[in-house]
Amino acid sequence: MRLGATIEDYIQSRDPLAYVNECQKQGYRAISFPNVLIGKSDEIQEIKRIFSVADIVIAEVTAWVNPLDPNQKKRQTNLKKIAETLTIADQLEAVCCATVAGSFDGSGAPCSHVGHHPENFGPKAFEEVVQWVRQVLDEVKPTRTKLTLEMSPWTLLDGPEIYLELLKAVDRPGLGVHLDPSNVIRNPRDFYSTTQVINRCFDLLGPWIQSCHAKDINYALDARTVAIEEVLPGSGVLDYSTYLRQIEKLSPNTPLIIEHLESKSAYAEALNFIQQKTRNIGVTL
Repeated sequence: MRLGATIEDYIQSRDPLAYVNECQKQGYRAISFPNVLIGKSDEIQEIKRIFSVADIVIAEVTAWVNPLDPNQKKRQTNLKKIAETLTIADQLEAVCCATVAGSFDGSGAPCSHVGHHPENFGPKAFEEVVQWVRQVLDEVKPTRTKLTLEMSPWTLLDGPEIYLELLKAVDRPGLGVHLDPSNVIRNPRDFYSTTQVINRCFDLLGPWIQSCHAKDINYALDARTVAIEEVLPGSGVLDYSTYLRQIEKLSPNTPLIIEHLESKSAYAEALNFIQQKTRNIGVTL
């Protein structure tokens, strides 16, 4: 696999050469790259050239917006953003353009794109996700990258079974899967069965998986309610041996991107854990 990280969280730069330098320093061979403006064809070609020469794969270009926003004006703005990001990803020959299925949460809170809403799980949600995904794919018609959605526990797309249904319903070759198994752990039974959850994700979605995220999960201390939170890779219960082996089976070039950490030192700790784990189980980074 090709390990990478969202290093934009700490390098404070959009210069692709700065990204290459940091990747080479850390041993990363994949990257999540911030958006460039659509229409900047010369800039896009130069970014692509710089990463290609360094043998660093652009794993994802992201559009973390809400394609189901109940405000129709905001929804159309967000769909335009996803279409533009997918266009740029295709021009960059990135592995995928990553976004989410969306939520009917209209609060505008930082995580409202995956927010809480009672209508997120019904037939209306399924139909509207199918509709917007088809709309974007039919508009952009990507040929070198895939539009991918990330599963999230408070949205329609909360597990591999519903994702498989969505893939079949959308019925477009431009749709793939972005896998983050931490987001699929929704209850105590799954929490203590991460091996089975991971295997189920790969069994059902393997042919469509384009890129993966590296996080971990643990429980909050108060056991009177269910609260599962993100933690540093290696400090939770996710079965990383199974996860890494399954990614390696897909392709030696499948990206795995470390994300959501608060500091450069935290990224270094996560990197060290994954490097050590891959050495122990015989998986190549």
